[in-house]
Amino acid sequence: MEIDPILMNQVLSVIAIITLGLGAALIVYLYDAYRHVKEESLLLLIYGLFVLVVGIVLTDLTSIFTSDLFWIFWSELFSRLLVIIGIIVIIYSILKE
Repeated sequence: MEIDPILMNQVLSVIAIITLGLGAALIVYLYDAYRHVKEESLLLLIYGLFVLVVGIVLTDLTSIFTSDLFWIFWSELFSRLLVIIGIIVIIYSILKE
């Protein structure tokens, strides 16, 4: 059974938008918690999570707006770098005392 590439791309785009929305909701809730406790490590966690979520969905969002392989390649590369940076910031926020 073959999967239609156009349908697959549409499904992945919808999932990317849902991921972006859920990530944004989580960031808003974490920021609300930060306003109450004013803990710097929580703010770093928010920054790391933001970079991580953007990195996760960047390639899918790029695919929505363009089909040019040049931009898709660079968005995939930049996406991986953003994910790495986001994870490093999250780890730093956990280990920071």
